[in-house]
Parts: sequence; C-alpha cells; structure tokens
Amino acid sequence: APPGAPTDAAGVLCRIYDCINARDVDGAMALVDDAVLYEDLNFPSPWAGAAGVRKLFEESCEGIPDDLLFVVDDITEGDELKCGVLWHVEIAGVPFPNGRGASFYRIDEESRKLVYARDVVEPPFKPGLAAFAIIRAVAPLVKKTLASSSASSASGEVGT
Repeated sequence: APPGAPTDAAGVLCRIYDCINARDVDGAMALVDDAVLYEDLNFPSPWAGAAGVRKLFEESCEGIPDDLLFVVDDITEGDELKCGVLWHVEIAGVPFPNGRGASFYRIDEESRKLVYARDVVEPPFKPGLAAFAIIRAVAPLVKKTLASSSASSASGEVGT
C-alpha cells in the first residue's frame, strides 16, 4: 500500500470513492492492485488488470459534472480484506434517478490494494412482479439448455 494509505478494505474503498469524486484517477489507481478484476454488471465483460480499471475510472470521471458524486450510504466493517458498500449517485446534492447500487470489494492480503470488485447498479427498468413471470417462463428453457450442454460435454461432443 502507498505510504499513509489505509490498510483495511473499508478504508481503501472509502479512499477510492473520495478519489473518484475528486476526479483523481491516479490517486484511485494507487490503491488498485495490478491483478485486479473489476465486474460491473452493467457491462458484458469485466475489466481485468490495472490498465482496464484505469479505463473504467477515466470513463467514470470524464465529462461528468463536478457535483456528480458517489455517496457511500453504508459500508461493512470488521473484515480486513472484504467489504460491502451501499451507495448512491447524486448531482448538486440531489439523488440521481435510478442511481443506487451495491458493491462487494476485496483487497489483496499483501499489497492491501483492490484486487476484486463487483458492482450491481439499480436498473432503469423495474419489471416488478413481472420478473417472477419472466423467471417462470425462462427457467425451463435455461434448464433444458444447460442439461443439453452438460450431456454434450459428458459425451465428449464439441459444441458449435
């Protein structure tokens, strides 16, 4: 960890949030391990490695208003290496619509830098009870596809 940097997960993540809110990508990156894997479930693929996370942070900071902030609502404490964060985005002190999220973070035991992250962001479309109908309709199809895929793998067939 850089000199003077926090060494517990909650402290590291609060510092990263502070750096992002100050648009200090270099400061945030000083707390990110080279072997980081960052999953934001809004995106189809995770960012692997510090260079990938730098791109994510730069994109998060570029061209957005200075008064758009990530606000930590709650953070778990008591585990040196892992923490969960409930957060929201606000602009000019007003919560941003559909701007809430929950994240899980892990820091490396040796470097004391962020090594894993997963962000789950509030969806813009909320299906409500229809979500259960969708799951009921899709689950049998997924189950059938998985069973078929599993059978093909067990028999040594190569998928196309």
